[in-house]
Amino acid sequence: MQIRSYEERDFDGVAEVYANAKLDELRFEAQPFVLAPLKEDAIILAAFKASNVLVCDDNGIIGFAASVPGLLRALFVHSDARGRGAGSALLKAVLEKEDGPLSLNVAKSNEPAIAFYEKFGFVSDVETIRKYSDIDIVYRKMDRLRPT
Repeated sequence: MQIRSYEERDFDGVAEVYANAKLDELRFEAQPFVLAPLKEDAIILAAFKASNVLVCDDNGIIGFAASVPGLLRALFVHSDARGRGAGSALLKAVLEKEDGPLSLNVAKSNEPAIAFYEKFGFVSDVETIRKYSDIDIVYRKMDRLRPT
């Protein structure tokens, strides 16, 4: 398993991970969601393209993380690869590149993800409403202060 910088040739693999994992992120919500594929979601695609993207490559893309200074925009691991350390490796790589605090937003209903981020020192301070597929979702904003 290797963490490396994203290359254009990785897009199909990243899009496959996104398609597999995005609805998992929202699986604890009360209503079902219809996936907007990454290449068709103009807002998320623009944010992806403006991000520093790392991929987890294990004979194919099994996960990715997208960030900008101070903000983790996305961290997704394919369901077939979960529990093998890909998410932890991606998050550690993002944290190594950050030289200050890091924030992220996670669906409030996604308690497994919240517990994952808490293991890395993230704490929740506020809730916010964001939309996906024109449906309001309550997110927890989580922050991690850079250790001194």
